[in-house]
Amino acid sequence: MRRWNFFMLAVLLAIPVGFPVVTMAATPEKTVEAQAQEEKKGDEQSPDKAAGEQVRPSQPGEQQAQPAGDQQAGESPPPLPQLPEPEVEETTTSGDVLPAGFEEVDEQATAASKMPLNILDLHGYLRLRADLNDGADLGLHPRTYSDPEDRGVSYPQFPRSATDRHDTLAMANMRFRLEPTINVSEDVRIMAQIDILDNLILGSTPDGYPQNQYYPLVMFSPGQIPPTAGFNSLRDSITVKRVWGEVMTPLGLLRFGRMPSHWGLGLLANDGGPAHHDNGPYVTQPHYLGLTGQCFDCDYGSTADRILFATKLFGHYVVPMIDFTSEGPYFSWSNEYNGQNLDLDQLDDVNSYILAVFKRDKPEDIRRELLQGGWILNYGFYFVYRNQALDAIDYNTRSPADPASGSRQAIDDYAVRNAEVYIPDIWVRFMWGKLRLELEAVAIIGKIGYTNVGHNLDADGNLIGALAEGSVDIMQFGAVLQGDYRMLDDKLILGLELGFASGDNSPGMGVRPFAEKQFSYAHGDTNINNFRFNLDYHVDMILWREIVGTVTDAFYLKPSVRYDVAEGFGAKLSAVYSSAIYSDSTRGKSHPLGLEFNLDIFYFSDDNFHAGIAYGLLIPFNGMDDLGDDMARGGIGEANQDDGGNIAHRILGRLVLYF
Repeated sequence: MRRWNFFMLAVLLAIPVGFPVVTMAATPEKTVEAQAQEEKKGDEQSPDKAAGEQVRPSQPGEQQAQPAGDQQAGESPPPLPQLPEPEVEETTTSGDVLPAGFEEVDEQATAASKMPLNILDLHGYLRLRADLNDGADLGLHPRTYSDPEDRGVSYPQFPRSATDRHDTLAMANMRFRLEPTINVSEDVRIMAQIDILDNLILGSTPDGYPQNQYYPLVMFSPGQIPPTAGFNSLRDSITVKRVWGEVMTPLGLLRFGRMPSHWGLGLLANDGGPAHHDNGPYVTQPHYLGLTGQCFDCDYGSTADRILFATKLFGHYVVPMIDFTSEGPYFSWSNEYNGQNLDLDQLDDVNSYILAVFKRDKPEDIRRELLQGGWILNYGFYFVYRNQALDAIDYNTRSPADPASGSRQAIDDYAVRNAEVYIPDIWVRFMWGKLRLELEAVAIIGKIGYTNVGHNLDADGNLIGALAEGSVDIMQFGAVLQGDYRMLDDKLILGLELGFASGDNSPGMGVRPFAEKQFSYAHGDTNINNFRFNLDYHVDMILWREIVGTVTDAFYLKPSVRYDVAEGFGAKLSAVYSSAIYSDSTRGKSHPLGLEFNLDIFYFSDDNFHAGIAYGLLIPFNGMDDLGDDMARGGIGEANQDDGGNIAHRILGRLVLYF
């Protein structure tokens, strides 16, 4: 008891004289981790931390500075901040000294630090179009004329109602386009274009078509079934239109496969897609300077089986290309679906050899230069040589085509063609401030040795004179000049376009060369001179787009004005006056063809939604009249009475989601 009292008294006396209360049962000093945590808490509240001063916890065995003042024997002094260690210069593996703040990193660490490659990029759009044509047949009946030279001539005619009870045709169609890019590496990629339900008319594949026992009347069809080629549709649900590869080499870009083909304004080759700059009656791009965009109203698109190599020399791109335009019949073993097919002959091949040389700036460079008050001059030359010796004409005209029948071809199924053509095309674009001028001019020069669409060889390969037609010369020219000027902070755009397509002075417009034949050997007419614009080069809504098919044998003048009321919302108004080059080629034997007005109201949201509605009105002129059986103006009698065309209307609505 006395010992306990003595111990308690000693404890009470020890407190005021400085003996430590904590016993030495713990380790003489804290672990480095624990001490670092305490220092970290202090550093968070210390201004020295913000100043960049480094504090290192003391390590076992290190000499500690003694605190000022008296120190009792055996007392552990509080830890003090240590002086920063002297900086040691880092060296590379080769012994070179690195500057302060740098460190050596190996190749694997560098590769790991790069942004990960996006393996798959998806682009495309979903489009819905509602289309109404009223009176696009101009109130005229289709007719095949016999001209004074006894040639049967057909003129372009918009289809009439199947029941002939009214002249209004209306429908809606859709397309889902996917354009994936598979990035194999930074320099290698595979690209494709896949259309799903391409231009499918809504309601065209009901469950009762073809007729079946469950739904013998389409009126009671519960819904739609997938389109299947040869069963209820002309095509399948999914159409793979393009697949090609790109490899960036040290010398340039190698591209091969089935790919889009585009040049200049798209007068000759028009891909209807990424390279297309739509200047037609509709606004399909949210930004005027979006020099690469989409044509949401394009239906065709130029596609080529091609190998090309693009390199840059002296500031110009030089691109040689080879196109496999047509290979003719090919051989396939019976019932070997997955086997390799073989092209049966080289003489029936159509090969195109192309060279393009051009200077074209990137869109971002164009924007920057124009914003700085500079000017841009881009230009290029595109040349095509194409030839063919023999034509597997019986194989080509077989409907539907039977690819497996290629192995059954013989020499007497062929026709001598002996055709060659030269196609030079120039393109120039000048931009300065708010002004843009752009020109494309193209010529097609060549000959077709024999034009017959049936075989003209016997079993021994000799030409059959009675079946062989004569040769024709080709001399065609086409050009477009576009100009526009932007005002009011680019909200107002005034535009003017001039277009020209050479014609032929024979009857018929010649858009479909054999249905609207413009040459006759019996009468010494051996020329085909009418140039045809690419089907995806849009000028208007009715005359050239719907009735004739495309611009040919004519010139046109198109002023336009576009005004953006707000961001992404605006309207465009254009007027198109069209006149034929040769009056003899028209249905009404007169130059003026018509005056058309097109109004488009468009909207683009920030989240890639596009909507638009367009209205077209065509006032046909004398060149579109029906002249009766005698094909002459002022004919006498009911059969020869002239009949003028009626006014036509068209309304086109579109809803698009693009990505």
